[in-house]
Amino acid sequence: MHDVHLHNFLRPDHWDVADIWIASWDTSQPLMNHIARFDWVFHQLEAMHEDGATTICALNKRTGGIAGFVTIDPARGCLLRIAVASSARGAGVATTLLNRAKELSPKGISTDVPADNPRARRFFEREGFARVASEADSNFAWFHT
Repeated sequence: MHDVHLHNFLRPDHWDVADIWIASWDTSQPLMNHIARFDWVFHQLEAMHEDGATTICALNKRTGGIAGFVTIDPARGCLLRIAVASSARGAGVATTLLNRAKELSPKGISTDVPADNPRARRFFEREGFARVASEADSNFAWFHT
C-alpha cells in the first residue's frame, strides 16, 4: 500500500485532482476528449463544494503528489466521485479514501456507477456495495450501509 496522508481538498490540489479525474475517464471512456474538459472539471468541483460536498485527497508521503481523491456529499450520503492515480492503483488508496467517505457519511453511501466501467463495479462490489436500482441502461445505483 502507498503510504498516504489524507487531507481536505486545498486550492493548490486542483490541478492534481483534475489530472486524476480526467485520467480516470481516459481509462473508462477512451472515446471522449477529456483534455478539453479541464475547465469543466474545475467548475464541477467548485459547484459540488458549494452544494455541501467535501473532497478528501490522498497525499503520497513519498512523492508529495496526490495519489487519489474522493468527493462526497455527507448530508445526502452521496459519493460523487472517487479516482486514483494510475501509479497508485491496486495499492489500497481507493479503499482508504472510501473508508474516509464512510466515516463522513455513517448512515450509508449511494453512488452511480456506469455499466461500461466494470473495474469500478468490481471495486464497489468488493467493498460491500449492492446494486439497488438501474437509473438508465448505462448506470447503476449502488448503496452501502
